[in-house]
Amino acid sequence: MDNVIIGFSDREKGKLIKDIMVSGGYYNVDICISGDEILRSTSHKAGGIVICGYKVGSQLYREIYEMLNGDFGMLVLLSRNQAELVDDEDIFTLVLPVSKADIIKTVGVILSLGRKNPYTDARLKNDANERENKSKRSDDEKITIERAKLYLMNKYKLSEEAAHRFLQKSSMNKGLKMIDTARIILRDR
Repeated sequence: MDNVIIGFSDREKGKLIKDIMVSGGYYNVDICISGDEILRSTSHKAGGIVICGYKVGSQLYREIYEMLNGDFGMLVLLSRNQAELVDDEDIFTLVLPVSKADIIKTVGVILSLGRKNPYTDARLKNDANERENKSKRSDDEKITIERAKLYLMNKYKLSEEAAHRFLQKSSMNKGLKMIDTARIILRDR
């Protein structure tokens, strides 16, 4: 589901992000000013994304993420200083300032890829299958994956390693092969 929950202690910042989301075609948008409010809002929704700052009320983004309903992903909007403190592959980040178009596009990618699969065994099995299949990929598939990595590197200013990790994690989270995730990213750009 395309529910967007916005969490900022400053309601005006939340309204600004809501306006961006509505202009991008997202209409199921709630604004919350505390971590508890975010958790209450997500508890009765079928899935979506939480967009928040490094800290919402008295809670850090990570504390909120750990208690989220499994069908919700998270995008954290950070200052350059805060970006150095975030190193979690399951949580997406954008460093401010960022354009409206980049926020909308990032939300679209996160929603299309979904959040982590709660079945750890399935994730580990997919990871093992991914390593095995890597050697069996055709040249066309390798080129498609490289194109997707280049797109992510250019669009989101990622290193090659981070773009590769993004593709791997997104694939595992959705239970897809890496080539399928690469095709989704290139199709949606």
